Amino acid sequence: MNEAELRALFAEIDTDGDGRISIVELAEGFKAEGAQGHLAEEVKKAMKADANHDGVLNFEEFRTLLK
Repeated sequence: MNEAELRALFAEIDTDGDGRISIVELAEGFKAEGAQGHLAEEVKKAMKADANHDGVLNFEEFRTLLK
């Protein structure tokens, strides 16, 4: 996935447009993509990318998650 595609996906998941992906937005994104397995576990794994532990993912953290 290139930079433009990553930014587009980030913007799609960041439904309130604040430049950060909340746990709720992340869960909704997983559901929209048809995530398999236990949703809470998927979100928990993804939030490990929250490097500054503020409870949301900024673009850099999101990019790290998808690498």
